[in-house]
Amino acid sequence: MIDKKNIAVFMIFLMLTSTVVGLIANAEIIKENQKEYEPLLFDAEITFYILTGEGCGCIPIPGAVITAAGGEGNASGITDEDGKCVLTLVILGEYEVWIEADDYRTINFEFNVIDDQTFTFHLSEKEVNIPHGNTFFERFPNASPILRQILGL
Repeated sequence: MIDKKNIAVFMIFLMLTSTVVGLIANAEIIKENQKEYEPLLFDAEITFYILTGEGCGCIPIPGAVITAAGGEGNASGITDEDGKCVLTLVILGEYEVWIEADDYRTINFEFNVIDDQTFTFHLSEKEVNIPHGNTFFERFPNASPILRQILGL
């Protein structure tokens, strides 16, 4: 006849074995489903002040266009009367930025967003190159051949 003590020991052994097997299987499933940690993407406010002039006499440039383009998307804005523009960009994003304003040289640079940041840029005016020749025809080489003939040139 089977002893109650032997049955109890067998039942405990069976429960412990199934629990251990279940824990090992669960650990393997969790291990297989784990992925590499990918940092969460958050937004940062990047503030730009666009000015002209030097020293304490700087003047804000309203209407300057600031554009940021990158793998995380694009953002653009226009400076207000204080020369200020705020773009919302993705932290850890890599962007190429353009700052453009009428009558001023364009600024272009690459930028990695780390956190909320403030930048001040001083734009210089565009140089206007006007060709200067000694004579009318040197300054205007495509002038009418008839006019050249009349003047004996």
